[in-house]
Amino acid sequence: MDRNKMLVFKIAILISIVFNSSVLQANDSKNEEQITTQKQAAIHAAKLANEKCQKNFGISPFKPELYKAELVNSKWHWGKIEPIGIHGYSAKVEFCKDGSGENVQVAFSTDKIINNEPELHKVPMEIEVIRSKELEKVFPKIDSHKDK
Repeated sequence: MDRNKMLVFKIAILISIVFNSSVLQANDSKNEEQITTQKQAAIHAAKLANEKCQKNFGISPFKPELYKAELVNSKWHWGKIEPIGIHGYSAKVEFCKDGSGENVQVAFSTDKIINNEPELHKVPMEIEVIRSKELEKVFPKIDSHKDK
């Protein structure tokens, strides 16, 4: 019985070693794939934005050339959340040069410009003509040229 336990223990250790080494290899291969150009970053960002937008809204409206990818402190930044995007959709994507640390935001905006100014209507008005004599009664002449 002790032999069987020992055999099971050895097999478990071997499986653990094989599994861990394959995980390490996967991580190493991801780190080797650096995103080094703006074009690569824009393509990757548009792909991430479309995946999330497809999942949330059922549409993939983003193209890489829509925004310029910028590298800031070893992180790529692409897009922005804005009220009027492509048919109302906008995206903001950030990720590290090795493709890790993804932060993807997509938004749909129903905002539209609303004219809040009231419509001007013509209102009929009666204009009363005031004769100059009537004005003199209300506003007596002031002779500003005479010294008092």
